[in-house]
Amino acid sequence: MSAVANGATLLCNGHEELCPRPYNDVTYISTHASFAVTSKSTPAKMGTQYFGIQQQLNDGIRGLHLNITQGATGSDVSLCYPDCNAYNGGSLKDTLTVVKNWLDSNQRDVVTIFLESALLKASPAAVLKAFADSGIEKYAFKGKPLTTGWPSLESMIGNRTTLVVFSDDAGLVAANTKGYFIPHGDIVLRLDGPFTYGSEWTCGPWNRRYESILVIPHYIVQTATYNGVTYKDMPYPFNLGTTNGYQYEFHAITCRGGQSIWINFMEVDYYSEGDVKTPTLKLNALPYPNDNVANFYPQFFDATVEIVGVSASPPSLLASVSGLVVLAACLSLTLVFDALRI
Repeated sequence: MSAVANGATLLCNGHEELCPRPYNDVTYISTHASFAVTSKSTPAKMGTQYFGIQQQLNDGIRGLHLNITQGATGSDVSLCYPDCNAYNGGSLKDTLTVVKNWLDSNQRDVVTIFLESALLKASPAAVLKAFADSGIEKYAFKGKPLTTGWPSLESMIGNRTTLVVFSDDAGLVAANTKGYFIPHGDIVLRLDGPFTYGSEWTCGPWNRRYESILVIPHYIVQTATYNGVTYKDMPYPFNLGTTNGYQYEFHAITCRGGQSIWINFMEVDYYSEGDVKTPTLKLNALPYPNDNVANFYPQFFDATVEIVGVSASPPSLLASVSGLVVLAACLSLTLVFDALRI
């Protein structure tokens, strides 16, 4: 049953159908190096997205991947990808403040942050200070999903714990005595990736232990030079209509068939190109916007008579005869195929 307040149905991440589902039974779109914004008109400039984080959240992105490293001083944390020479996205605190302000205005949405610092170490004290100073920690989910399982979205929203934070740095997790940094290695299974253009989408590793969150990196990379330094695994801003189109859905469904847990995060570059929203609705078994049952009726049926609240005249004799002709033709073809079958 979905939540109802004052006679109005309440939504969870934009859909009432998601309210009773556990956090890990929902598919979300997440953005790779979410802060690394570039211009579509100058694709040679380093960057993984065409819109900033506030616009990403407005557009339905619910997972943010933040690559953190030590800033200029011991108390600063910077967002850099793949390092600060190639792209410096400013301070962690400023980005967290943007997310916090968005959560203030969107209290029925659950957002996830992945702190990625395994290669670019940041001071635990400085990271904790950024969370405290931004005010975002008041929304942070605190729990032990490894043993207790994940709550429903409705429960998280009701408890005002609408921010989930994963960290791949064990030292950072240990330093957070408030307990809202969830260890990435224990909970998150990240599949193979990234991929180069023309390579096959794969779905390993297959050695799942007890992880309850599945992340699929769905983006293509290339070798590129920025500021005189050559890097591997840099964004590939081409053929995005295909990458973020049917291949997005194909990759997700293929990997879902080989894993025993739900697809939770499809991590993409340039999310605004192609169409990643429609396949995500499919993965969540949600209706398309402005969709209704009439769209699924065969053409020779009068669909309107089946729609609640819509009156319709009985089908005309011509329409009825046409329908019978079509059915008779189908039956005839069936008999012919049966006769030819060996």
